[in-house]
Amino acid sequence: MAENTSFPCFVADTSFMVSYLLNGLCSDELKDSIKDVEYVLQNNGQFYVPALFWYEIENVLLVKSRKTRDGQVKLTKTDAMDILYDLQCLPIYTDSLPDGEIRQRIFDLAEEHNLSYYDASYLELAHRYNLPLKTFDEQLKGCK
Repeated sequence: MAENTSFPCFVADTSFMVSYLLNGLCSDELKDSIKDVEYVLQNNGQFYVPALFWYEIENVLLVKSRKTRDGQVKLTKTDAMDILYDLQCLPIYTDSLPDGEIRQRIFDLAEEHNLSYYDASYLELAHRYNLPLKTFDEQLKGCK
């Protein structure tokens, strides 16, 4: 399927969306995701994610809401739920569970680029829809 040029779209991995959602907790270089997300929102665009994205995001929020050894938390449970609500309001297309052919392509990409199967699922989705992949994962950034 070819990229739809009438509005901006891209595949967003967890590292990218977490930097947007938790911008106050991330380094300045990761805050650049805000510009990309806002551009998509202002131009009626869409984000594409594989189904596992939701598990990864919720796991990040869960970990960030747990107490550290010194008793501190980076997010309260209420903050985490507010972030999740905000995320669910974004124009996110969640790709359905992959069939056998797609799973094989993910496996092949993971093998070819020495990626985890999880990371390769984002790469495969970007390839299948001919969309850019937004990530802060250095290994995944280097894949085409």
